[in-house]
Amino acid sequence: GTRCMFGLTAVPTSSPFDFSRQALLGVPTDTPPPNMDPAAHFRAVLRMIVEFTAAADGGIFALFTSHRDVRQAAVELRALGLGADRPLLVHGEESRDMLLARFRESERALLLGTSSYWEGVDVSGHALRGLLIARLPFRVPTEPVTAAHCEAIAERGGDPFGEYMVPHAALRLKQGFGRLIRSTTDRGAIIIADPRVVTKSYGRALLEALPPARRILVDWNELSRQLREFYAVSNRP
Repeated sequence: GTRCMFGLTAVPTSSPFDFSRQALLGVPTDTPPPNMDPAAHFRAVLRMIVEFTAAADGGIFALFTSHRDVRQAAVELRALGLGADRPLLVHGEESRDMLLARFRESERALLLGTSSYWEGVDVSGHALRGLLIARLPFRVPTEPVTAAHCEAIAERGGDPFGEYMVPHAALRLKQGFGRLIRSTTDRGAIIIADPRVVTKSYGRALLEALPPARRILVDWNELSRQLREFYAVSNRP
């Protein structure tokens, strides 16, 4: 039936990847919460994208939860000159296949998309080196499918947010990790630019569902420094 079968209690399968060496998961602790101050959060995310892209020398997916944010980020990053020295690829400006082909070819591009973008996306090796998640990928509560699921859970006295929204967001984040580390030689960083993953009680469930990458919970200045170090090692021949 349509009951939500995926929980967070699944036994983790053993992985051939050494996540603690290959991957870094950073949560900047000084980011304004997107649900409280969206404008300040957006400005912080733009700064992170600029510095993350520079540290990794491109190969970055920056994922937003709305097309409006993607378009706005594209306008502002182009104004900062970010598209001058590398391809700045924007979801909606060309077909998805074309954007992904250009992203793979360039190996140092920045792609701005929505979080639905990574479903079924396969970019292996050096072309994808980092993933920035602007805000937690919760489903939109007003979407018909989501609303129906949540209503059914509420009707039987359950907690729609905890039983449906949180596991779904956890799954999305996990898929993001799966896009980044696809071979034993891949290395990459994921930045979750949403402080709720550390300040809210449900944040722990989201983090625990992710692979055992090295976790860094510090302010952005320190995280930015550690990213540069991480990629300096990665980019050595």
